[in-house]
Amino acid sequence: MKWFNIDRSWEFMFGEPSAIPGMNKEKREVHLPHDFMIESDVRGDSVNGPNTGFYDGGTATYTKFIDAPEQWSDKRFLINLDGAFRDTSVILNGHLIGRHHYGYTPFVVDLTPQLKLCARNRLSIVVSNDAEPNSRWYPGSGIYRHVNLLVAEKVHIAPYGIFASTSHIVNDDAFIVVETTIENHTSEDVDKWVNIELYPAVADISCRAGDIEGEAVASGMVKVHVPAGGHAVARTQIAVKQAAIWDIDNPNLYQIKAELISKRPTDNTDYIVFDEAKTIFGIRKISVDARNGFMLNGRSINLKGGCIHHDNGILGAASYYDSEYRKVKLHKENGYNALRFAHNPMSADMLEACDRLGILVINEAFDTWNMPKNRHDFCRHFENDWENELTSLIMRDRNHPSVIIWSIGNELPEQGGLSDGYNTSAKLAAYVRSLDHTRLVAGALCSFFNGLDDEDNEKFWNSLMKEAQMNGGVLNNLDSEFGREIWSDYTECFAAPWDVVGYNYLNYQYKKSSELFPDRVICCTESKPRDMLNYWQDVENNPQIIGDFEWTSHDYIGEAGIGKRLYVEPGREKDAARSLHAAKFPWRTAGAGEFDLCGFGKPQLAYRRIVWGSQETFIACHNPANFNKVEILDRYSWSDCANSWSWPAASGSDIKVEVYSSAEEVELIINGRSIGSKPAGKNNKYKALFEVSYEPGEITAIGYNSGQEVSRDSLKTAGRAAKIKISPDPIARSCQNTKADGQSLFFAVVEIVDEFGNYIPYAEVELIASVEKLNTDQNAGGGTTELVAFGTGRGMTEENYTVGKITAYEGRALAIIRSGDKPEQVKLSISSADLETGEIEIRFE
Repeated sequence: MKWFNIDRSWEFMFGEPSAIPGMNKEKREVHLPHDFMIESDVRGDSVNGPNTGFYDGGTATYTKFIDAPEQWSDKRFLINLDGAFRDTSVILNGHLIGRHHYGYTPFVVDLTPQLKLCARNRLSIVVSNDAEPNSRWYPGSGIYRHVNLLVAEKVHIAPYGIFASTSHIVNDDAFIVVETTIENHTSEDVDKWVNIELYPAVADISCRAGDIEGEAVASGMVKVHVPAGGHAVARTQIAVKQAAIWDIDNPNLYQIKAELISKRPTDNTDYIVFDEAKTIFGIRKISVDARNGFMLNGRSINLKGGCIHHDNGILGAASYYDSEYRKVKLHKENGYNALRFAHNPMSADMLEACDRLGILVINEAFDTWNMPKNRHDFCRHFENDWENELTSLIMRDRNHPSVIIWSIGNELPEQGGLSDGYNTSAKLAAYVRSLDHTRLVAGALCSFFNGLDDEDNEKFWNSLMKEAQMNGGVLNNLDSEFGREIWSDYTECFAAPWDVVGYNYLNYQYKKSSELFPDRVICCTESKPRDMLNYWQDVENNPQIIGDFEWTSHDYIGEAGIGKRLYVEPGREKDAARSLHAAKFPWRTAGAGEFDLCGFGKPQLAYRRIVWGSQETFIACHNPANFNKVEILDRYSWSDCANSWSWPAASGSDIKVEVYSSAEEVELIINGRSIGSKPAGKNNKYKALFEVSYEPGEITAIGYNSGQEVSRDSLKTAGRAAKIKISPDPIARSCQNTKADGQSLFFAVVEIVDEFGNYIPYAEVELIASVEKLNTDQNAGGGTTELVAFGTGRGMTEENYTVGKITAYEGRALAIIRSGDKPEQVKLSISSADLETGEIEIRFE
């Protein structure tokens, strides 16, 4: 089966197509992936409100004309969409040929019956996201992942038809079982040979169209009988000598090629290849138990995890390999070894990035089953569609070595048994294992803020309100004494079919669970950032708890304002606290995360690195404007601080300087004078707090163990804003030289600096971005390089990320350039009144 990427050059229009010629709305050309929601302006009267960051959806039609040559006769034609949000209809030459409701899973539609040979075929894909509200976060709208045209013989390898797993490893030799599904779309039974070959994977290739280099390191062959109009699975085992094992430290990959051939080849005979397919694969073994925790290739590993949503920040939901790679690498470079896909499947590109960078994955299928969380969410289709959706997810992703856990649901109201929840949990877990027996099954539990029958629900909330009154309005994880009492008993049947039980903010249940369920394997699937030390100590001290996944590691659009923080004058605390959870327009992002919306790290990221074992010392200066104010923090927030000694404050202003360090003590030095030393390290929660007077100049913190320096951090005060600096993002896969493939992205970090190039983190000036084409390949007919996003990590803004005009936030912005499909050289310019314009040239080759 041949895969042809058809992302380029689609006609796009809002609304549905009209059958009357000339009655369709205005059209424009777009290149996939495409998110039309991120192009719109936020609105105060949004139907979705803060759930989606005040963005609304809509309906749009994507149309592409496909010329089918004569040599395609007697073949099958399929269209594969990796993801479109949502309620997608596929129309070919006026015929409705397929529908798909879920917005996060891949799906395939058969074009064969309606495709006309030697003719132009009109393929229209209508994506409808106007039944709102339907999401608890920003989902995007449109065809926001890749689309491929699949062309195959009548007898062929099924899409995602290769399933490889590591049977066992003896010394340095690995034994791999490869199952290949063959489909027969003829009226006669056929017998075919399936030839399997294993190659070292080429760097940075797509598993859908990867080139192969070098010689095969292992091979096998099997004959299979495929009944007419049916399918069969060809199973064979191959041995790999001196196998390169996939691990988080050495993510070695192979590529499997399966060939459907006419006969068993010999040295002197040729054979016909009817079809072939390829997939990325990694050799590794996983296991889990309550004594050894999670084990990868025989060694216990604590999961240092973050939860992430599927959006790519200022790109919206559009998924490019480069944006997914950058997101994963940001985590990898800062100590993470695992990610939880919350709360839905993500793109094939994201999985490949995790494979290549050595990140373990909890691959989550659903946030809702039969009971709704939003009026128009997937619960309306779950009963009829869940089996197809799990099949699509697992068939696509089951060769990725990064995937270790299939999560079948998150915080489901059915967890206490409502709406046949116990049976649904068992049914889904069994079905997952029928498709993939090599990975673990899990789900995520929460407190009973919902999911109880009327009688228990009344008891729960009466108990909760009583506790809130006793504690001055403070609630512990929306839980109550009654909820805590019934939790273990009510959720036991629900979680019993799982291999790993996820606990969301339920660390206070660990002790009781260890007593009641000593063989239960627990994973903290969501935790709060300010409690990261406590959560991590639980993991380190109890092998039954295999890891901690913070909510969230990367900020995202939607669930707006859950990471808010307020600073008020003394005496106004109660009034302010009552407004803390209300995110008013134009709140856009959650405000959570150790990386902001653009991927820039926050001070809490350094603190997490230290909790996980880093020996660094890090200065986090609190905003002096808040010195005499009362701090009020929401569940997912962090104090207003920065790794900076540049503040718009008068010399002599009071300022809190917090130093994060694993060292026993920390000395603080300002402009060459020692302010003194204070204890830090684990016994002091890795923090030392100094209250000093702000003096522009230089501040240094030095960490000591037994009088010996361990590490230090120094900061200097910047001068006045003078110019704009643009730098290639060093974490991105593509830097100065970028492919002209229509998909590659160039990430440009924009900073406001003084005349000496020192970054000014409090600068907020209006920035305008433009892209000028310098040296287009004239023979190629011109390029289509474009600025696709320009934005900041600001949580509260009405600015549009797609218009090239933004206000710097904390002295920074991010510009993202998408390559065209022709070689081209361009110049990115960022200008602002009274500042020297920043420029950078980019070559797309």
